[in-house]
Amino acid sequence: MDHTSSLTPNQTDAPAVPHEGDEAPSVDASPAAATAPAVVRPAPKAPSFGRLAIVDRQRAVLAYALTLTSSLGTDPEEITAALHEAYRTLDLEKYIADRPAFIWGTPEMLDGTQSLPHSSGGIGLLLHPDVTRRPDGAEHVVGLAGRKIRSILVKYTDQPGQRALLPFVSHVMIDISDNELDLSGLVETAHNAGVTVVAENVRGKAGPAKAWALGFDYIMGSIYQHTEAAVPRALAPGEIQCLEVVRLLSADEVDTGRIAEVLGSDPEMAVRVLHLVNSVAIGLPQRVDSLHRAIVMLGPTRLTTLVMASLISSRVQHMDALWFLLARAAACRELMGDDTAYTVGLLSAFAEETGIPIDMLVQKTLVSDEVASALSDFEGDLGATLRAVVAHEQGDTDAIVDTAWTPEQVAQAYLTALPWALETVRQLNFG
Repeated sequence: MDHTSSLTPNQTDAPAVPHEGDEAPSVDASPAAATAPAVVRPAPKAPSFGRLAIVDRQRAVLAYALTLTSSLGTDPEEITAALHEAYRTLDLEKYIADRPAFIWGTPEMLDGTQSLPHSSGGIGLLLHPDVTRRPDGAEHVVGLAGRKIRSILVKYTDQPGQRALLPFVSHVMIDISDNELDLSGLVETAHNAGVTVVAENVRGKAGPAKAWALGFDYIMGSIYQHTEAAVPRALAPGEIQCLEVVRLLSADEVDTGRIAEVLGSDPEMAVRVLHLVNSVAIGLPQRVDSLHRAIVMLGPTRLTTLVMASLISSRVQHMDALWFLLARAAACRELMGDDTAYTVGLLSAFAEETGIPIDMLVQKTLVSDEVASALSDFEGDLGATLRAVVAHEQGDTDAIVDTAWTPEQVAQAYLTALPWALETVRQLNFG
């Protein structure tokens, strides 16, 4: 997806939007002016955002970028007003936690007349390519550097004006899918100027390998996007135990006694289960000390989440992988409206995180044929939903359009899922 396509080419030429506290303009008191009908502008269309991770080859998150997933029209002033209003009302930390964020910069943000939204991790600006074509563009980019505001020059192609800005931006972003670009040359030019390089539109399993081979420092997309293809292997004891619990929880008749027996064989897991139920069950007259009772109170969905997250937490050094895993599952559930979709999203992300082949995962968990075909081949409504959510994670709008869902629907579902997933990670005590 061209992440600048939702912004008009002239957006950065938009006049400043009046703000509360600005001096009122003079009024023409002539009779003609008094009788002229007022021009009523429609409310600007609310933007639809996606959240993409900017990650290095170890999958550590540098920052999250809030990209636009829908067009805001053609009027530059309305686009700017819509972005300002969205940023004013958006609780960024629900979607980025304490990580740095990059948002689309507006003319007023560049010249300092519009303040940036607050975020504990810090806010940087995505700079539209047209910023280099404005008469005052270079001055404003230099000003950002002077104000210690990080920036990413998007769609860097070494066009006139862009190279001169390299000393004043934090990063450049290059479209790795553009076969007409001298990608290695662009990366070298940026590196020679001391600027790190982000690849966008990274596609498929081979895309990240291509980016790393060309010398890119980061890719923008999913934290799972550059996971290597899973190969058959023996399961570790913890993985066997985890999948056994998932199998028991997905059975038509849930055997809580057997689940308690399996969980009880792992003291760390037993402690996590009891910790979770006692942390969320506010108002109970006494603490829950029985695994059997805790299993009943948590229910299959939350317990499945806990078991998988516990296994993953021993593999990663940060919370972002868990957050992605739960957000994918919750977004699938948000779109389909049932817990089966949640299971599909959870298992697919779990497979990518652990490297367990999907076929082995399906075999060990004994999921239904519908879930198995969704996981293996993206078949059926569940499969289409999973495909759409995965495409959204990668910023691939075209792939979403090929499903039954629209980019706006998937973006809204994912933004709804992110705060829930973040809170769940924190409840699980992994954050």
